[in-house]
Amino acid sequence: MAIHVTGARGFLGSHVVEALRRRGAAVRALGRRDGDLLDPAVADRLLADADTIVHLAADVGGVGYLRSRAGRAFHDNFRLGLNVIRAACRGRARRVVLAGTPCAYSGDVPLPLEEGALVEGVPSGDTGSYGYAKLAASLAADTILGMAGRDTVTVIPANLYGPGDAFDADRGHVVAALVRKALLAAADGQATFDVWGDGNATRDFVYVGDVADAIASITVAADPFGGAAFNLASGRETSIREIAEAVARAVGGGIRPRFLPDKPVGYQRRVMSIDRAAATFGYRPATSLDEGLARTVAWLRARGEVAAWRGQAGAAGVPQAPSRDRDFARAA
Repeated sequence: MAIHVTGARGFLGSHVVEALRRRGAAVRALGRRDGDLLDPAVADRLLADADTIVHLAADVGGVGYLRSRAGRAFHDNFRLGLNVIRAACRGRARRVVLAGTPCAYSGDVPLPLEEGALVEGVPSGDTGSYGYAKLAASLAADTILGMAGRDTVTVIPANLYGPGDAFDADRGHVVAALVRKALLAAADGQATFDVWGDGNATRDFVYVGDVADAIASITVAADPFGGAAFNLASGRETSIREIAEAVARAVGGGIRPRFLPDKPVGYQRRVMSIDRAAATFGYRPATSLDEGLARTVAWLRARGEVAAWRGQAGAAGVPQAPSRDRDFARAA
C-alpha cells in the first residue's frame, strides 16, 4: 500500500512519517519542495498513485499569525484541502486522512469538546477563519469522496508540542513560543520570560509523538471510518500558567514566567474529549507534560538551536523569516 503524506517535512508530518515507517509502511514524504499543492495540477501529479493520502500540509501559526492573515488562512487552507480531494478522486486513493483543528469548534459549545459538536455553531475569534477552512475541507471530503466510494477520516490534534516544532517568534504554537522565550532568556541571564495573557486561559496540550502514533494506526487500519472525526488530545485542561511553569522547570536555572495581561490569547478555555478515539481504536496518550517538555528542551540543546536563534537575532535585530517550505509543511 502506497501512503503519501503531505506536509511530511513539517512538525507533525515528520513524526507521522516516522511512525508509519516503524510499522513497515511504504511512505512517500511530500513537502513544498516537491511542488505547490495550491496548484491543482501539481496535486494531481503528486498524489495520482497514492493508495492512501494523509493530508497534513497547512499554512498555520499561532494566534497572532492567524489573526493578521485571516483571509489567507481561509483561502489557502481550504484550497489545499480541495486540491487534495480532487486529486484523490482522479487517482486511486481509497482513503484520505485529513488533519483538522480545535479552531473548527464554535466557542459556544460545552467542554470538553466532542466531535459531534463540530456541526454546532461556527468557528469564531482570531483563529476562526483557519477553523472554517479546515472544517469545510473535511465536510467536502466526506461528501465528495464518500460519493466516490472512498473512505475519509479527520483527525483533530490538540495543542501539539515536542521536538521538530517551529520555534520561531511569528509562527510558533503556544508551547514552542514559550520554550523559545524561556531558553533565550536563560541564555541571556534574564530572570523571566514573557507569556501572553494572565495565565488563566486553558488549552489541551499533547505530545506530538503520541498523536503521530495514533494517526499512523488510523492510516493503516483495515476497517473504514466513514467520514468520522477523532480528537487526538490529552483530555486534560491545562492553564497557560501551568504550561509556562512546566516550561520553566524543563529549562531550569531558576527562570520564571512573566505574564502580560494585555496580550491576546484566543479562546479562554479549551479541552477535548478523547472518548471516541479511545473506544474506537484504543487511543491513550502516553507522554506526560514534564516528560515531553524535557525531551523537547534536550532536543533543542543537543542541536545547538539556542545559539542559532541568538545569532539570527543579532545579525539583523530580528529573527529570520520562515521559509515558504515551512509554511506549507506545518501541520494544523
